[in-house]
Amino acid sequence: MIFSVRDISKQFTVHFGDQANNSFSMEYHGMGTRSWASMLTVKAFVELTGKNHQEEAKPFFPLIAAEEPEAHLHPNAQRTLYKQLIASNGQIIISTHSPYLAALANQSELRALSIASQGVCVNQLNVNLPAEDKRKLQREVIHSRGELLFSKAIVLSEGETEEQSLPQLFTKYFGDNEFSMGINFIGVSGSGAKYRPFLSFAHDFNIPVFVFSDGEINTTKELKKNYDKIFGETDIDNSPNITILDRTDFEGYLFDSGFEESIENAIVKIDGTDAIDKWINKKQGTQEKSRKTDQPPCETCKQPIFDSSLRDYSYPDGRKKAMLEILDAKKPRYAQAVTEQLCKLDSDKLPPKIIELFEKIKVGRIL
Repeated sequence: MIFSVRDISKQFTVHFGDQANNSFSMEYHGMGTRSWASMLTVKAFVELTGKNHQEEAKPFFPLIAAEEPEAHLHPNAQRTLYKQLIASNGQIIISTHSPYLAALANQSELRALSIASQGVCVNQLNVNLPAEDKRKLQREVIHSRGELLFSKAIVLSEGETEEQSLPQLFTKYFGDNEFSMGINFIGVSGSGAKYRPFLSFAHDFNIPVFVFSDGEINTTKELKKNYDKIFGETDIDNSPNITILDRTDFEGYLFDSGFEESIENAIVKIDGTDAIDKWINKKQGTQEKSRKTDQPPCETCKQPIFDSSLRDYSYPDGRKKAMLEILDAKKPRYAQAVTEQLCKLDSDKLPPKIIELFEKIKVGRIL
């Protein structure tokens, strides 16, 4: 049986309200309330039918299919309706574009439908993941970023700077917003294992996923380790889905690629024309942050060897060093300003690794 609001109203009149003496016929309510009321009416009808079958000792197993029941409902109303529907007897199938509903479902209950050349494909999450991996998948992806369920491509990066910059540079390069193309840019707030919930999610739901990674040795080592766990042995240096910076982080790469002027203009815009000189005068001769060396561990205590030298800005690259320290001190603060400076450039003058990433997305996503 297929029900609609119009079909139900032909058989009887449904009044909906908070109290019996304060209710109105369904046609006088808004679309959200009408949709909700129709769902509850169907639910009540199924329960009544089930009761009749039980009294007559007849088998009865209802199958309720609801098409986008969240339409016209605010998030909390969507959640309430979902809980009411799944409390019904039988099997409930809900098609939805709501991340709020999807976040309430068990991982084993989620199915993603996609159109492929051979027809409609049905994908589901790996139910055999370890409990901790399932928890991270639920917390980091499904609960926090439910919109990824409806992505046509996902782009992962390490930090907040890239998460702010890449979408705007994408718009600059392609002349259109990333969301209008169904693409989501996500900062995973770290590296290595931080990628894994997103990679696992994209793999299971057959969503193209791209990685824009810092290039430090340990970072790339951890990226490969976690990427291989999901996608199998991969040459990450030559992967069509992975872009790795040249042995540095995003800010360092911009300096190494000749965008020092753009960064300096961004710092000046935020802190004033003398900000860099003030930093140099204040920090000259002070202790730098300790850094782990490549030396063998201490023979006595077996601890790693760290090195900490004094800051010196007098050499030719001293001003560059000062600007890097300024950016590292408060990366999110300068991310937007740096991005604005880069967006002033022609599209073909953007940093080469950025263009490389976008071209890989263009090919892999078939833009």
